[in-house]
Amino acid sequence: MGYVISKLKAVRRRYLKKRAEFDAWKIRYSRESKLRRRSTIRKLQRIIRSPFKRKPAIFIGPTNSANQGTLWSRALRAVGIDAESLRISEDIANEWFTSDFALTRTSWLESSERQRLADHVASTKDVVLIESLRPMFRLANDRDGRNQVIEDLELLRMVKKKIGVIFHGSDIRDTKAHASRNPFSPFHNENPELERLQARTLENTKLLPMLREWNIPFFVTTKDLLIDLPDAHWLPVTIDFDAFHQVAISSPIFADPSQKLRVMYLPSRSWLKSADLIEPILLKLRDEGVIEYHSYLSTGESLNHSEIPSAISKVDLVIDQFLGVVGVFPIEALAAGRLVMSYIPAEVGEVPIINITPDTLESEIRRVAKERPLPHMGIDYAKQWHDGRESILALAEVFGFRL
Repeated sequence: MGYVISKLKAVRRRYLKKRAEFDAWKIRYSRESKLRRRSTIRKLQRIIRSPFKRKPAIFIGPTNSANQGTLWSRALRAVGIDAESLRISEDIANEWFTSDFALTRTSWLESSERQRLADHVASTKDVVLIESLRPMFRLANDRDGRNQVIEDLELLRMVKKKIGVIFHGSDIRDTKAHASRNPFSPFHNENPELERLQARTLENTKLLPMLREWNIPFFVTTKDLLIDLPDAHWLPVTIDFDAFHQVAISSPIFADPSQKLRVMYLPSRSWLKSADLIEPILLKLRDEGVIEYHSYLSTGESLNHSEIPSAISKVDLVIDQFLGVVGVFPIEALAAGRLVMSYIPAEVGEVPIINITPDTLESEIRRVAKERPLPHMGIDYAKQWHDGRESILALAEVFGFRL
């Protein structure tokens, strides 16, 4: 009798498990069907309204790294394309940048917020650009051991959205390979963050075969990443060109011949931006009276991004890093008519930046302090590649829409 009872209990357990799985599937299918219906209705409405092939509506998120999602969206809207950015953050109130959709992580964890966001994207957007392979929706909130973004990718494919993935740098850069080819790489040195960065890269790299299989294009924002991802598309970073160019007009460099060379070094992360190599040289030259230099590192100060144009207006030369990357900050400095020094490896291409190494940094600063050369082509370079137009063209080429 005991044997029969145990068998019946086992059967009941299997039944309850299957029933739970079925109920979960019903909920997910209902949500996805709702999204599919809304997307289809929206598409039909748009086709009826316009007899011509229309421009797509684009959604970018969820990190808004260096304000790129917002600036790309702004550039797209300037040419008549509906575009919005998303930022999911720990603390929206203290964010440097603004997004069209800004959610705290706490509110995003509420399923109703994620459902609202998914409904909005499904009913109004055609192309979804996912930054750094971070999840946006997670409607079913599966806990099956897979990367959480896979659930979003499956959902977006099901509702017939075009998808792209954007990598900004540390989310895909192979730190070991970088150290092997760059003698000045910060990844030669041990750092508590290094293991985390490499783990994040490995996590994202594992998904690349799936993206290729699903024909999902991926983009990188700096050219050095094309070494790690040769089949990626370059999506140039975008700056607020007008705001920084105004600095060049109103506050040209070397305005006072009697003033010392004014130097700025403002690393976002000290260890990653070569502070151990750069800061001692700047302090030495300051103490010798060669340059005027305010150390943000020693004072522990930080600048809100809205304060950067004003800060740059007070210097002649901006020092960047030895990472071998041309990111947002040096391009903003170029647009502001400033001289910029950084390490530029061959794979990055021609950039109007004074190329330095740890061995030449001091002598190059001394040369500039003595000769006071004026910037050459920096403003033109920033405008040509980084005012948003080239980024729009890159997206249009990949996704096949007309401007």
